[in-house]
Amino acid sequence: MKGWLQAGRNPFGLYLYREDVDGIAIQFAAEIIGTVSDKPWGMYEFALNGPDDTLVRVGLAEPLTRPRLQMR
Repeated sequence: MKGWLQAGRNPFGLYLYREDVDGIAIQFAAEIIGTVSDKPWGMYEFALNGPDDTLVRVGLAEPLTRPRLQMR
């Protein structure tokens, strides 16, 4: 299947379940797509574009009452 992956059209993605979502978000602040936030599906997460345009999401399912990172 050589050559089937086209730049900008990668069909794959990764999801990293991590307790230190805010710490990782600070390290990758320049690459984050959108914001670090509570999502309607119950995750506190962010997304970024990884190698070969792979969508990478980092998140944690937890109660929505915890203080959240405020990034600008």
